[in-house]
Amino acid sequence: MCFEKKLRIFIALTCFLFLGCDVSLRVYRSFPNEKEYDFVKKMDHIQIEVKDENRMKMGVFDPFFFDAQSLENEYGPLSYLIRKELSIREQRYPLLIEKGGKIRIESFELVTLDRCHENLTYVRLKGNFQIRGFSQEEFDYYDEILSHVTNCYLLGSTITILPLVWYVPYSGFRGNREDQINQLGRNAVNEFFNQLEMASGFQNNRKEMKEDEIKTPPKKKTTKTEEPMDPKLKEIIDSL
Repeated sequence: MCFEKKLRIFIALTCFLFLGCDVSLRVYRSFPNEKEYDFVKKMDHIQIEVKDENRMKMGVFDPFFFDAQSLENEYGPLSYLIRKELSIREQRYPLLIEKGGKIRIESFELVTLDRCHENLTYVRLKGNFQIRGFSQEEFDYYDEILSHVTNCYLLGSTITILPLVWYVPYSGFRGNREDQINQLGRNAVNEFFNQLEMASGFQNNRKEMKEDEIKTPPKKKTTKTEEPMDPKLKEIIDSL
């Protein structure tokens, strides 16, 4: 029992002081220069509900050696991300902003689950939304990453050189647990907003040029080449 406690303490110190096993959650819509917190407008005509939302727990990290950890999103809970999106990019949701409606998130799961030989990171986002005057639309998204980026391999790579030669390039290719959970979370949020944009009538197409605006390049002038004159014909012309 004493040995087990010492082993846990050693692993904890090794991970969190040297190997960086801790996970920070940074889920947001990936736009340039996105701020952690921004001004949110009051929109009483749009109802936003996230079922069983815990503002201090947007994700879960289970590191195998220790108990599961609740992850707080540094950019705020999901309900705030939705309100923020509608406030700072309202031009992308013309129908929803004009007519109002409701957005309901039934479930949101963002988990990175460590086992000794493999790690499963997954996201599940399920909900629906309805713009006033239009039918309700469903949204159901799931994605996962299965890898061998785990604390067991990470700890083993510090003890012997052979796992280190394999683990470091592999981790660089697959990304660590923090990279994986943040990427999946951002993808899910982005897909939800993309569907909401389409339902709201946002068109992000390139402007088509009108016919009178289309400039055609000037045609090159073709120079006429004179054919040599028949000698007999030249004599007749000269004699006139």
